Amino acid sequence: MSVTQIESNTRQAEPSSRLQRFLNCYWLRPENAFWMSLRSQALESHPMTGPSIDLSCGDGVFSFLHAGGDFSCEYDVFQEVGHLDDVRDAFADMFDHASVGHEPEITNRPDSKFDVGTDLKPNMLLKACRLDFYECLVEHDHNLEMPFENDAFQTVHCNSAYWVQNIDQFMRELRRITRSGGRILLSVKLDAMRDYTLNSHRDKLGQRWLDIIGRGRIESWPSLCSDETWKQRFKSAGLDIVSRTPFITATHAHIWDIGLRPIAPLLVRMANALEEHTRQEIKSDWIDLLSELLLPLHDASFNLAPQKQEPAEILYELTPN
Repeated sequence: MSVTQIESNTRQAEPSSRLQRFLNCYWLRPENAFWMSLRSQALESHPMTGPSIDLSCGDGVFSFLHAGGDFSCEYDVFQEVGHLDDVRDAFADMFDHASVGHEPEITNRPDSKFDVGTDLKPNMLLKACRLDFYECLVEHDHNLEMPFENDAFQTVHCNSAYWVQNIDQFMRELRRITRSGGRILLSVKLDAMRDYTLNSHRDKLGQRWLDIIGRGRIESWPSLCSDETWKQRFKSAGLDIVSRTPFITATHAHIWDIGLRPIAPLLVRMANALEEHTRQEIKSDWIDLLSELLLPLHDASFNLAPQKQEPAEILYELTPN
C-alpha cells in the first residue's frame, strides 16, 4: 500500500479559534495548549468513524476539544489539581486528582462520541466520565493485552504510545482490535526530541537545573525512536502506513522544552487563590496575549532552523494488512 505524505504546510480552517479553545483549558501551560492545538489540526482530516476507541484518553479534554466541544471561559483544567507540593522534586502529576462534586462547565457538545476510552489512572477516568463523551471507560495498563475482542473497532486513536514500555506487544494489540479496512490514528514523538532540549548542555547547566526543567519527561517515554524505527515496528505488527503527517518541528519543540513547566505549580496555586472575578480577568488578558504571540507559529511547517531537521512528532494513519 502506498503512503500518502500529507503536506505539513496546508493550513486548516480557523487556527485562531482552535488555539484559543485549547488555551482556555490549558492557559497556565500555554506550551501544552500550543502542542495540543497543532496535534488537533493534524487530526482534522481524519474522521473518527465508529466503533471507535480513544486509548490512554486521560481526562478526555484533548479529544473533547478536538471533536468540537467547548467549555465556558470560567472553566480550565487547573481548577481540579493536586499534589502541587510534589510536582517539582517527586515529579508528581498534578492532574491525577479528582474532586467530589466538581463538574466542567460545557458550552458546546461535540456531534459525536467515542465508544470507548481507556486510561491507567482512575482519577483521569473519573474526570473523563464527567464529559459524557465516552460511552464506556475502561481502566487499563497498555503494557498488557487489551480486554477487547478481535476486530472490535473501526477507528483506534492514541497519542501516548511512546509512554508504553512493551511497545511491540502494544502494536500487535492495535492490529488485533482494528477491523480490516479500519484505521489507527497514532501520534508519536520521535527521539529527535532529545536534540531539541537543553540536556546536551548538562556540563554548563548542571543536573539539578535540568531536573527542575525536565521533571523526568524523556525518561518516562521509553518507546521514543526514529521515524524509521517506528515504521519497522508497524511493519512487524502487520500494519501498513496509509498517511504520515509531521506536525511538530524542531522550533515548536524548542519552545515547548521549557515553557512555563518549572513554575506551573506556583502559577496554579496563585491563580486558584484569586477571587473568581479577578482570576477570570487575568485569564482573559493572558489568553489574548498568548494567542497573538503563538498564532504566527501555529503552522505544522513553521521552523526557524536553517537546515532540515527530523520532526518531533508525527501523526501516522495505519491500517491492518
